Amino acid sequence: MTTSARDSAQSESVNRGLLILDQLIQDGQPTFGVFAGVKRINYLDYHSYLISQKSLSTWRKDFKANQFAFIQIVQPPYRVCIALATIKVATTAFIYLFNEDTQEMEIGEALKPLKRDALFDGDHYQGQMAFDHLHLKLTMTFSPTQVNVTLDSATIGLSATLGRYQQPLAICTPAGRRGWTFTQKEPFQTVAGQITIKPQSKFYSNSPEEVLEFDKQALANLDWTLGYMRHETNWFWSCINTYLPDGRQFLLNLSMGVNETGASENACWLDGQIHYLPSVMFSRGEGQRKGKSKNNIQAPWRVYHQNLGWSNVDIELNFTPLHVYKKTDNYGVIASIFEQWLGEYSGEIRLGSTVIKLDKVLGLAEDHFAKW
Repeated sequence: MTTSARDSAQSESVNRGLLILDQLIQDGQPTFGVFAGVKRINYLDYHSYLISQKSLSTWRKDFKANQFAFIQIVQPPYRVCIALATIKVATTAFIYLFNEDTQEMEIGEALKPLKRDALFDGDHYQGQMAFDHLHLKLTMTFSPTQVNVTLDSATIGLSATLGRYQQPLAICTPAGRRGWTFTQKEPFQTVAGQITIKPQSKFYSNSPEEVLEFDKQALANLDWTLGYMRHETNWFWSCINTYLPDGRQFLLNLSMGVNETGASENACWLDGQIHYLPSVMFSRGEGQRKGKSKNNIQAPWRVYHQNLGWSNVDIELNFTPLHVYKKTDNYGVIASIFEQWLGEYSGEIRLGSTVIKLDKVLGLAEDHFAKW
């Protein structure tokens, strides 16, 4: 990076010397590393080249970029998970509502070709993502202090204002020969709004419309990603958003398979304070084991860090899968096998002298293969 580019970035040092970048692309290339924040993902300024060394046109750079956002909101007894993604030839969105008391799940999903009736404007810091489908309408609006979400489907409606902590995990790493991936993960400090359960929902009881207001104990988190990923990508992901027995808010984000070229997208937050974590391994149990119920139970997964002596962090978790949202798409050159499991985590994480013990804590685990 040139001196002038460094000056124009107006980066400031915060949080263990990490930088806040005004923009990700400098001199036509992404800035790699872990940051305290990135204010603008100016991905169309990326100087991407074909094998012939000819630069890609703006429309091709826009077409080749993958972008998605995932938001989880926890308001007992419900857990709502929302996602919107563009994967070159299609735009897809889903929502599922899980009732922790009844152990039931309700799913809504929609898909349209290319970016038809979809909007991807700006980024995670200042921008908007929107999708308009007969069965699912979704808008996510991003600002430096909050994220607003509105959703309308056949079975539920949702309106939420999510206040930001200002301590995200922001990371950019190389992907393959020419590509790169940027992702930002973060918990939210405040959650305001409501879920509306419509008469068409399996969770509807008897009132004209059931409205559940988010209270002060509601939790939420964001996973936002944009980049030019490897043509074939497979990742595992682990996420827990809960309150510990001592009352602290705890968010865990662990991943294997994407951002691992010299950096890790692993972190946890205690009451919004970020703690960076080392790389982990996922060992997914194969097959099923017989349970006392008439349904088979998936074999447990293991998520762990192999401590070689240089880290003061230990991670040893077991995940028991209970319910799954699964979606498979195949468009020939583009394909996706997506599994997002809800299940129970047990084990412990050691952060120096601090030990976080988990005992059958509900969380998410993901196994995703994509060819794009």
